[in-house]
Amino acid sequence: MIHTKFFDPVCVWDAKTLLGEGVVWVEHEQSVYFVNIFENKIYRYHPETQAKTTWDTPKQPTFIFPTTGDVLLCGMEDGLYWFDPVQGKFTQWFIMHEAHIDNRLNDGYIDSLGRLWFGTMDRKEQSPNGGLYLLECEEDGKIAAILQDKDYVVTNGPLIIEDHHILYHNHSNDQKIYQFDWQDSGHISHKKLFTQIDKGYPDGMAADIEDNLWVCLFAGHQINHYANNAVLLRSIPLPCPNITKIAFGGEDYQTAFVTTASKGMTDEEKQQSPLAGGLFSFRVSIPGKPQNLFKIPETVILK
Repeated sequence: MIHTKFFDPVCVWDAKTLLGEGVVWVEHEQSVYFVNIFENKIYRYHPETQAKTTWDTPKQPTFIFPTTGDVLLCGMEDGLYWFDPVQGKFTQWFIMHEAHIDNRLNDGYIDSLGRLWFGTMDRKEQSPNGGLYLLECEEDGKIAAILQDKDYVVTNGPLIIEDHHILYHNHSNDQKIYQFDWQDSGHISHKKLFTQIDKGYPDGMAADIEDNLWVCLFAGHQINHYANNAVLLRSIPLPCPNITKIAFGGEDYQTAFVTTASKGMTDEEKQQSPLAGGLFSFRVSIPGKPQNLFKIPETVILK
Protein backbone atom coordinates (compact mmCIF):
# COMPACT_ATOMS: atom_id res chain seq x y z
CA MET A 1 0.00 0.00 0.00
CA ILE A 2 1.47 3.35 -1.06
CA HIS A 3 0.57 6.55 0.76
CA THR A 4 1.06 9.97 -0.80
CA LYS A 5 -0.67 12.27 1.66
CA PHE A 6 1.24 13.44 4.74
CA PHE A 7 -0.13 12.72 8.23
CA ASP A 8 -3.10 10.69 6.97
CA PRO A 9 -3.14 7.40 8.94
CA VAL A 10 -4.35 4.29 7.14
CA CYS A 11 -4.83 0.87 8.75
CA VAL A 12 -2.53 -1.54 6.89
CA TRP A 13 -3.28 -4.56 9.11
CA ASP A 14 -6.51 -4.92 11.03
CA ALA A 15 -4.79 -7.23 13.53
CA LYS A 16 -7.25 -6.54 16.36
CA THR A 17 -4.53 -6.84 18.98
CA LEU A 18 -5.42 -6.52 22.63
CA LEU A 19 -2.11 -4.77 23.28
CA GLY A 20 -0.19 -4.13 20.08
CA GLU A 21 3.23 -2.67 20.88
CA GLY A 22 6.92 -2.53 20.03
CA VAL A 23 6.71 -1.70 16.32
CA VAL A 24 10.14 -1.62 14.67
CA TRP A 25 11.52 -1.36 11.12
CA VAL A 26 13.93 -4.13 10.10
CA GLU A 27 15.83 -2.64 7.20
CA HIS A 28 17.45 -5.73 5.70
CA GLU A 29 14.00 -7.31 5.38
CA GLN A 30 12.22 -4.06 4.45
CA SER A 31 9.61 -5.22 6.94
CA VAL A 32 7.85 -4.10 10.08
CA TYR A 33 7.69 -6.24 13.22
CA PHE A 34 5.46 -5.66 16.23
CA VAL A 35 4.23 -7.59 19.26
CA ASN A 36 0.92 -8.38 20.92
CA ILE A 37 1.82 -8.49 24.61
CA PHE A 38 -1.23 -10.05 26.23
CA GLU A 39 -1.93 -12.56 23.44
CA ASN A 40 1.67 -13.85 23.09
CA LYS A 41 2.26 -13.07 19.43
CA ILE A 42 4.81 -11.46 17.10
CA TYR A 43 3.77 -10.04 13.74
CA ARG A 44 5.66 -9.14 10.56
CA TYR A 45 4.31 -6.93 7.80
CA HIS A 46 6.03 -6.38 4.44
CA PRO A 47 4.68 -3.08 3.00
CA GLU A 48 5.64 -3.68 -0.62
CA THR A 49 3.91 -7.06 -0.92
CA GLN A 50 1.52 -6.61 2.02
CA ALA A 51 2.58 -10.09 3.20
CA LYS A 52 1.66 -10.82 6.82
CA THR A 53 3.24 -13.40 9.15
CA THR A 54 2.39 -14.28 12.75
CA TRP A 55 4.28 -16.32 15.33
CA ASP A 56 3.23 -17.52 18.79
CA THR A 57 5.67 -16.70 21.61
CA PRO A 58 6.49 -18.74 24.75
CA LYS A 59 5.98 -15.74 27.04
CA GLN A 60 4.44 -12.27 26.77
CA PRO A 61 6.60 -10.33 24.25
CA THR A 62 7.19 -6.66 25.02
CA PHE A 63 9.62 -5.40 22.35
CA ILE A 64 11.66 -6.70 19.43
CA PHE A 65 14.79 -5.30 17.74
CA PRO A 66 17.09 -6.16 14.83
CA THR A 67 20.65 -7.15 15.70
CA THR A 68 24.09 -7.40 14.14
CA GLY A 69 23.34 -11.08 13.49
CA ASP A 70 20.63 -13.09 11.76
CA VAL A 71 18.37 -13.19 14.82
CA LEU A 72 16.17 -10.59 16.49
CA LEU A 73 16.39 -9.59 20.15
CA CYS A 74 13.01 -10.06 21.80
CA GLY A 75 12.13 -8.69 25.20
CA MET A 76 9.60 -10.80 27.03
CA GLU A 77 7.90 -10.48 30.37
CA ASP A 78 10.75 -12.24 32.21
CA GLY A 79 13.85 -11.36 30.19
CA LEU A 80 15.55 -11.41 26.80
CA TYR A 81 15.32 -14.03 24.06
CA TRP A 82 16.82 -14.53 20.62
CA PHE A 83 14.21 -14.99 17.90
CA ASP A 84 15.00 -16.68 14.58
CA PRO A 85 12.13 -15.75 12.22
CA VAL A 86 13.24 -18.30 9.60
CA GLN A 87 12.81 -21.21 11.99
CA GLY A 88 10.28 -19.53 14.26
CA LYS A 89 12.57 -20.45 17.15
CA PHE A 90 13.05 -18.67 20.48
CA THR A 91 16.16 -19.11 22.63
CA GLN A 92 16.34 -17.80 26.18
CA TRP A 93 19.36 -15.56 26.80
CA PHE A 94 18.94 -13.37 29.89
CA ILE A 95 16.43 -13.66 32.72
CA MET A 96 15.59 -10.50 34.63
CA HIS A 97 15.68 -10.94 38.40
CA GLU A 98 13.99 -8.14 40.32
CA ALA A 99 12.92 -7.78 43.92
CA HIS A 100 9.33 -7.18 42.82
CA ILE A 101 7.76 -10.39 41.56
CA ASP A 102 4.84 -8.57 39.93
CA ASN A 103 7.13 -6.65 37.56
CA ARG A 104 7.62 -7.36 33.87
CA LEU A 105 9.68 -5.85 31.07
CA ASN A 106 8.03 -3.17 28.97
CA ASP A 107 9.42 -0.77 26.34
CA GLY A 108 13.02 -0.62 25.07
CA TYR A 109 15.52 1.27 22.90
CA ILE A 110 18.81 0.47 21.16
CA ASP A 111 21.34 3.31 21.32
CA SER A 112 23.92 4.23 18.68
CA LEU A 113 26.51 2.05 20.43
CA GLY A 114 24.31 -1.02 20.08
CA ARG A 115 23.24 -1.21 23.74
CA LEU A 116 19.78 -2.02 25.05
CA TRP A 117 17.92 0.34 27.38
CA PHE A 118 14.65 -0.95 28.76
CA GLY A 119 12.04 -0.37 31.41
CA THR A 120 10.17 -2.58 33.83
CA MET A 121 6.70 -1.99 35.22
CA ASP A 122 4.15 -3.30 37.69
CA ARG A 123 1.82 -5.72 35.87
CA LYS A 124 -1.13 -4.41 37.89
CA GLU A 125 -0.19 -0.79 37.03
CA GLN A 126 -0.52 0.24 40.67
CA SER A 127 2.85 0.19 42.48
CA PRO A 128 5.91 2.37 41.68
CA ASN A 129 8.23 -0.64 41.43
CA GLY A 130 9.34 -0.15 37.84
CA GLY A 131 12.74 1.09 36.73
CA LEU A 132 14.88 2.12 33.77
CA TYR A 133 17.80 -0.21 33.01
CA LEU A 134 20.87 -0.42 30.80
CA LEU A 135 21.99 -3.88 29.75
CA GLU A 136 25.72 -4.29 30.31
CA CYS A 137 27.50 -7.05 28.36
CA GLU A 138 31.01 -7.63 29.64
CA GLU A 139 33.89 -9.12 27.62
CA ASP A 140 33.95 -12.17 29.89
CA GLY A 141 30.36 -12.98 28.93
CA LYS A 142 28.68 -11.68 32.05
CA ILE A 143 25.40 -9.85 31.52
CA ALA A 144 23.81 -7.45 33.98
CA ALA A 145 20.87 -5.06 33.99
CA ILE A 146 22.08 -1.85 35.63
CA LEU A 147 19.39 0.27 37.27
CA GLN A 148 19.47 3.86 35.98
CA ASP A 149 16.28 5.34 37.47
CA LYS A 150 13.39 4.02 39.58
CA ASP A 151 9.97 4.68 41.15
CA TYR A 152 7.90 4.21 38.00
CA VAL A 153 4.51 2.51 37.86
CA VAL A 154 4.47 2.17 34.05
CA THR A 155 7.66 2.87 32.11
CA ASN A 156 7.65 3.66 28.40
CA GLY A 157 9.65 5.09 25.62
CA PRO A 158 13.29 5.23 26.43
CA LEU A 159 14.62 7.33 23.57
CA ILE A 160 18.06 8.87 23.15
CA ILE A 161 19.02 11.88 21.01
CA GLU A 162 22.74 11.17 20.87
CA ASP A 163 23.69 14.44 19.13
CA HIS A 164 22.18 16.41 22.03
CA HIS A 165 23.24 13.88 24.71
CA ILE A 166 19.66 13.62 25.99
CA LEU A 167 17.68 10.57 27.09
CA TYR A 168 13.89 10.80 27.30
CA HIS A 169 11.77 8.45 29.41
CA ASN A 170 8.06 8.30 30.21
CA HIS A 171 6.26 7.83 33.50
CA SER A 172 3.10 6.97 31.64
CA ASN A 173 0.46 6.86 34.34
CA ASP A 174 1.70 10.22 35.71
CA GLN A 175 1.43 11.70 32.18
CA LYS A 176 5.04 12.91 32.39
CA ILE A 177 7.95 12.81 29.94
CA TYR A 178 11.32 13.24 31.62
CA GLN A 179 14.68 14.06 30.13
CA PHE A 180 18.18 13.29 31.38
CA ASP A 181 21.67 14.28 30.39
CA TRP A 182 23.14 11.23 28.65
CA GLN A 183 26.77 10.25 28.08
CA ASP A 184 28.33 7.66 25.77
CA SER A 185 29.46 5.83 28.89
CA GLY A 186 25.82 5.13 29.69
CA HIS A 187 25.72 7.53 32.62
CA ILE A 188 22.56 9.63 32.94
CA SER A 189 22.00 12.60 35.26
CA HIS A 190 20.07 15.83 35.86
CA LYS A 191 16.57 14.41 35.54
CA LYS A 192 13.94 17.04 34.78
CA LEU A 193 10.46 17.30 33.34
CA PHE A 194 10.36 17.66 29.56
CA THR A 195 6.59 18.05 29.31
CA GLN A 196 3.36 17.18 31.08
CA ILE A 197 0.70 15.51 28.94
CA ASP A 198 -2.87 16.70 29.48
CA LYS A 199 -4.67 14.33 27.09
CA GLY A 200 -3.89 10.64 27.31
CA TYR A 201 -0.75 8.90 28.58
CA PRO A 202 2.68 9.02 26.90
CA ASP A 203 3.59 5.63 25.50
CA GLY A 204 6.16 4.70 22.82
CA MET A 205 8.34 7.35 21.17
CA ALA A 206 10.60 7.86 18.16
CA ALA A 207 12.73 10.68 16.75
CA ASP A 208 13.13 12.23 13.31
CA ILE A 209 16.36 13.48 11.72
CA GLU A 210 15.73 16.99 13.08
CA ASP A 211 15.70 15.54 16.62
CA ASN A 212 12.00 16.13 17.15
CA LEU A 213 10.02 13.69 19.30
CA TRP A 214 6.98 11.72 18.15
CA VAL A 215 5.03 10.57 21.20
CA CYS A 216 2.16 8.08 21.10
CA LEU A 217 -0.69 8.77 23.50
CA PHE A 218 -2.54 5.85 25.07
CA ALA A 219 -6.19 6.88 25.59
CA GLY A 220 -5.31 10.08 23.74
CA HIS A 221 -6.46 9.25 20.18
CA GLN A 222 -3.33 10.85 18.70
CA ILE A 223 0.43 11.19 18.30
CA ASN A 224 2.09 14.41 19.46
CA HIS A 225 5.05 15.79 17.53
CA TYR A 226 7.34 17.92 19.73
CA ALA A 227 10.38 20.04 18.99
CA ASN A 228 13.29 19.33 21.31
CA ASN A 229 12.38 22.45 23.31
CA ALA A 230 9.01 20.81 24.13
CA VAL A 231 7.01 23.03 21.76
CA LEU A 232 4.13 21.03 20.26
CA LEU A 233 4.52 21.12 16.48
CA ARG A 234 1.42 19.14 15.55
CA SER A 235 -0.91 16.37 16.65
CA ILE A 236 -1.86 13.52 14.33
CA PRO A 237 -5.27 12.01 15.19
CA LEU A 238 -5.93 8.29 14.71
CA PRO A 239 -9.32 6.57 14.50
CA CYS A 240 -8.91 4.72 17.81
CA PRO A 241 -8.01 5.79 21.36
CA ASN A 242 -4.99 3.71 22.41
CA ILE A 243 -1.87 4.63 20.43
CA THR A 244 1.13 2.67 21.68
CA LYS A 245 4.30 2.86 19.55
CA ILE A 246 5.68 4.53 16.42
CA ALA A 247 8.61 3.62 14.16
CA PHE A 248 9.88 5.07 10.88
CA GLY A 249 10.75 2.97 7.86
CA GLY A 250 10.54 2.52 4.14
CA GLU A 251 13.42 3.26 1.79
CA ASP A 252 13.32 6.97 2.65
CA TYR A 253 12.30 6.59 6.31
CA GLN A 254 9.35 8.85 5.61
CA THR A 255 6.72 6.25 6.40
CA ALA A 256 5.54 6.02 9.99
CA PHE A 257 4.21 2.72 11.33
CA VAL A 258 2.05 2.81 14.43
CA THR A 259 0.68 0.13 16.76
CA THR A 260 -2.56 0.47 18.67
CA ALA A 261 -4.46 -1.49 21.33
CA SER A 262 -8.01 -2.43 22.23
CA LYS A 263 -7.11 -3.03 25.88
CA GLY A 264 -9.65 -1.59 28.32
CA MET A 265 -12.19 -0.65 25.65
CA THR A 266 -15.87 -1.42 26.13
CA ASP A 267 -17.90 -3.20 23.46
CA GLU A 268 -19.49 0.13 22.59
CA GLU A 269 -16.08 1.80 22.22
CA LYS A 270 -14.91 -1.06 19.99
CA GLN A 271 -17.94 -0.56 17.78
CA GLN A 272 -17.11 3.14 17.54
CA SER A 273 -13.44 2.38 16.80
CA PRO A 274 -13.49 -0.94 14.88
CA LEU A 275 -9.83 -0.62 13.79
CA ALA A 276 -8.53 -0.46 17.38
CA GLY A 277 -5.63 -2.87 17.77
CA GLY A 278 -4.58 -2.47 14.16
CA LEU A 279 -1.27 -1.44 12.57
CA PHE A 280 -1.43 1.99 10.93
CA SER A 281 0.91 3.89 8.65
CA PHE A 282 1.20 7.40 7.25
CA ARG A 283 3.71 9.54 5.37
CA VAL A 284 5.75 12.22 7.15
CA SER A 285 7.49 15.32 5.81
CA ILE A 286 10.65 14.86 7.92
CA PRO A 287 12.38 11.46 7.70
CA GLY A 288 12.71 9.44 10.85
CA LYS A 289 16.02 8.27 12.24
CA PRO A 290 17.10 4.77 11.14
CA GLN A 291 16.74 1.96 13.65
CA ASN A 292 19.95 1.09 15.53
CA LEU A 293 21.06 -2.55 15.72
CA PHE A 294 21.64 -4.39 18.96
CA LYS A 295 25.29 -5.41 19.08
CA ILE A 296 25.45 -9.13 19.83
CA PRO A 297 28.32 -9.79 22.27
CA GLU A 298 31.20 -11.81 20.82
CA THR A 299 30.76 -14.34 23.62
CA VAL A 300 27.28 -15.26 22.42
CA ILE A 301 27.17 -18.46 20.35
CA LEU A 302 24.00 -18.81 18.35
CA LYS A 303 23.12 -22.25 17.03
